[in-house]
Amino acid sequence: MGRINFLLSVMRKIIAAQDSSCPYCGSNMTHIVQRKKVVLQLRSCQACELLFRYPKDVAEESRSFYQLNYREPTVTDLPRPSELPRHIQTNFASIARDLSGPIATMKRLKPSGTILDYGSSWGYGVHQFRAAGYDAAGYEISRPRAEFGRRHLNVTIYESVEDLTDRSFDILFSSHVLEHIPNPRVAFDHFRRLLKPSGLLMIFVPNAGGRLARELGTTWGPLICEKHVLALTAAFFERNLSTYGLRLLFGTSPYTRPPAPLAMTTDLDGEELMVIGQPELTSASTGRPGPDI
Repeated sequence: MGRINFLLSVMRKIIAAQDSSCPYCGSNMTHIVQRKKVVLQLRSCQACELLFRYPKDVAEESRSFYQLNYREPTVTDLPRPSELPRHIQTNFASIARDLSGPIATMKRLKPSGTILDYGSSWGYGVHQFRAAGYDAAGYEISRPRAEFGRRHLNVTIYESVEDLTDRSFDILFSSHVLEHIPNPRVAFDHFRRLLKPSGLLMIFVPNAGGRLARELGTTWGPLICEKHVLALTAAFFERNLSTYGLRLLFGTSPYTRPPAPLAMTTDLDGEELMVIGQPELTSASTGRPGPDI
C-alpha cells in the first residue's frame, strides 16, 4: 500500500485503540517484546507462543494488499514471457527460485503423488514440482500472478479455496507464505482439510527463533514489517500445529542435518525454518502407529 498509506493505516489503528489480543488464539495475555520504527510492536502471546506485529492487519485488508500493492522481486514481478525459456532452463535459479533442495527432501519422504503449492505466486514452484514428476497445482490469491502462471507456464493455479472443496493432496507445500497471513489458523484449517491422511506437509518461513532474530531483534529485516505480520518459531508450530494431529520435524538452513523432533533438535539457528508434518495414523485406521517420516 506504500509506506505513507501503511503508516496512516497504523496510526488509525493506534488512535482507535485496536486491541492487542493474539490473532491466533484470542488471548489477551500478550506483551511487547520490542518496538520497530517507533509505531510498530513485536508482541508475544503467553498462551500460544505466537510472535506477531501490532497494530494487526485484518483479513480484508491483507487480501487487498496482496491483490494490489504487494511487491517482492522475483515473487511478484512477473517476467516477460520471452524470458521464461531461460528461467526454465536454469530451473529458475536465474531469479533465485530454484526449489531443487526442498524437492530432494520431498522425494525422500514422498516420491510421487499430488501436490498443492499453497501461495504459489506465478507458478514457478508448480512448474518445478511437475517437472519432478508430481501432479502439481497451486493456490494463489493474487489474480494477476495466478493468471500469468496459467497462461504462460500452462500450470493449474486456483484462486479460491472454494475451488478446492472436493480436492485433497498427498503433499502440501508452503514457502514463505504463513508469515504474511494475519491469522495462521486460517492456513492450518486449510491444511487439515486438504491433506490426505497419509500426506506430507512442508512449510518454510523466516526463522524468528534463529540466531539473527535473537541477536538483531526487530532490526532483522524479516522479523516484522508491512508484509510480515507474524514472526514464527518452532515452539509455536510444535505447540499449535501439532494439535491438528500432525507429528512434526524441524530443521533450519543450511540444512546440513536431517530434520528432527523439536525435543531432539539442538541447532535451529538458521535464518530459514523448515517444518515437516505428517498426520498421525491412529489405531482405528491402521491398528498401529504411523510410519516415521
